[in-house]
Amino acid sequence: MAGKKFYWLKLKRDFFKRHDIRIIEEMPNGKDYVLFYLKLLLEGIDHEGALRFNETIPYNEQMLSVITNTNIDLVRSAMRVFAQLKMVEILDDETIYMTEVQKMTGAETAWAQKKRLYRGKEDKARTLSSQCPPDVRQEIEIEKELEIERDKSTGAAAPSPTKPKPERHKYGEYGWVLLSQEQHARLLADLGPEELNRCIKYVDESAQSNGNKNKWRDWNLVVRRCAKQKWGLYPAAAPKKVKFQDYDQGEPVEEYTGIDLAEAREA
Repeated sequence: MAGKKFYWLKLKRDFFKRHDIRIIEEMPNGKDYVLFYLKLLLEGIDHEGALRFNETIPYNEQMLSVITNTNIDLVRSAMRVFAQLKMVEILDDETIYMTEVQKMTGAETAWAQKKRLYRGKEDKARTLSSQCPPDVRQEIEIEKELEIERDKSTGAAAPSPTKPKPERHKYGEYGWVLLSQEQHARLLADLGPEELNRCIKYVDESAQSNGNKNKWRDWNLVVRRCAKQKWGLYPAAAPKKVKFQDYDQGEPVEEYTGIDLAEAREA
């Protein structure tokens, strides 16, 4: 079964500047003639310009007056003018043929119309999205986030972007200190080359000496702590005299004990 089809009349922008239309408009009742002509065009668009009541009965002037709601005298005079200007032709079987209908007619099926309207809505939505003010865009983004949260709550998996970890490079003689290029650049700016090299050397040697018993992983933080707390710069603590009571002799006895401050900080 064929789908419903829609027709429309395509008027060029300069339609009322055409010579024949201007000539008609200058006549007495000329503007009414033009309106009557447009009505005839509309009547003919779904019949390829051929106007008949049916296959056996052609339109007469009285019928044209009724279907276009036009005065009968105006119909008679207008039809003579249209025939003289070759705007209509009366065929042998009395069919009224509108000569320009075919090139002025547009048509589409009902399905094509729905598709065109749908595409128009999509285009309008994209245009509004690109032109909407920041607060409206923010509301749209919030709505999207809420939608993602709803998907999560219902068990729907939402794609999560993964950020690749920056590559880390080995520093120090033994290669224990691992820093990314950005981390090393920031440490260099904050500590200076001399202090940075000292801290890397100290931390690297400390990790090598005990197999990284401190389980350092964030080497950027360890190097900064080394600089802040001055690791490796304190001299070994001098032996300290400690008094205790020798009960056998009955007199206090002094004994030397000591601890390496650097080792204490590493513990």
